[in-house]
Amino acid sequence: MTDAREERRAFLLKACAVAGSMLAVGVVRQAVAAEQEGKEMQMGQGGTDGYVMHSNVTQRCATCEFWGGPRRLAQDGKTITITGLGWCNNPQSANYLKMTSPEHGPMAVWKKWQLIR
Repeated sequence: MTDAREERRAFLLKACAVAGSMLAVGVVRQAVAAEQEGKEMQMGQGGTDGYVMHSNVTQRCATCEFWGGPRRLAQDGKTITITGLGWCNNPQSANYLKMTSPEHGPMAVWKKWQLIR
């Protein structure tokens, strides 16, 4: 019985280490993507916990009518705050029903989000 408990503990420790590594890789990838988009997107502006993207950015998922991710348009309409990944709901897109990042693109089937003026 002791051997089984030790094996279980070892397994749980390894599983937690793998999960932690995967989380760290995701954070690094997100930071690299934000850095690459430098002028179009900035992390955590205005005291937010997500991305802030200019609403005039085209052909990116966060500004597309069909993107189903958590986002909100600023009152002045100039920026969008995005707090996660989203699903592509455009049947004409190669990413239809797939999870995408807000900065994913450019996409030829992009359609401007109707809330953006």
